[in-house]
Amino acid sequence: MAFPILFRFLENPSYLDRKQLGYNWMQRFNYHDRWNQFKKQYNTFNTEYYIDEEDVSYYVKMQVPSNARGNTYDVVIHFFTDSKTVMSDHSLRNYSIQIFSNNPVFAFQFGYANNKAGIVIPFLADKLGEDILKTPARRNNPRNAIGYDHSFYIAGMWLMDSARLMNKGYIKEHAKSFSAKEIAGNVRSLKEVMEEYADNKDKNANKKAFNKSKTLTAKVGNLIDDITGKAGELVDRTFKRTSNAHVVKASRRVGGTSGITYKSATKSNVSNKAKSGISHAKRIKPHK
Repeated sequence: MAFPILFRFLENPSYLDRKQLGYNWMQRFNYHDRWNQFKKQYNTFNTEYYIDEEDVSYYVKMQVPSNARGNTYDVVIHFFTDSKTVMSDHSLRNYSIQIFSNNPVFAFQFGYANNKAGIVIPFLADKLGEDILKTPARRNNPRNAIGYDHSFYIAGMWLMDSARLMNKGYIKEHAKSFSAKEIAGNVRSLKEVMEEYADNKDKNANKKAFNKSKTLTAKVGNLIDDITGKAGELVDRTFKRTSNAHVVKASRRVGGTSGITYKSATKSNVSNKAKSGISHAKRIKPHK
């Protein structure tokens, strides 16, 4: 059974079975562009190392953020070799690998093919679910080509981009003793990730509804303020128009009388007209 080597696998995920589907998928969904964007956004992410002293192999567990959905994926890579030459290297660069990712794209596209080829880490395979492991992806991967999703590509490139992260000395300083039970216990199943999808979708929908409600409330408030302001302006105009008109009438009516009579007439009638204008304004109701 042939197992991939990380750097070659990243260059062409289908190189082992000489098929191009995995490579074409990687190109189609711009894995490399997404990796470059990821580097700009993140300086680090959760990484754990485990060493299996008995088999002299290494496990790296990473939690890769998803920009699009706001959640994360668990990616695990198992490095191992039977070559004494490779075993003597200071780096894991030329080690063979087995992999796992609970990204639904990985599961539905390549889960069956990878597991059949022995590339899925055995004690994590059940995390993908029985249907994935037993059902070929006839529509999404009709040739059963080996491959991976962008979450694995980002995890692999993250390791390969730094010689330190692949250095055995560095790993030994930060690693725990291997425990399949511990790793499996810290890795979510595909089902759990799908449930998180639904939760995030509900949360996003509620957030959008809340923001929409706040926007609507603000618009209604602005509308009420606008109507109230216009009603106030109408009162002012009514008051001024009726007052000025009455002053003219009052001056004509008092004609040759004294200034005191003129002022008394003006004050009395302006007061009545103002009351009339306010009564009219009260009948104006803002639209709801």
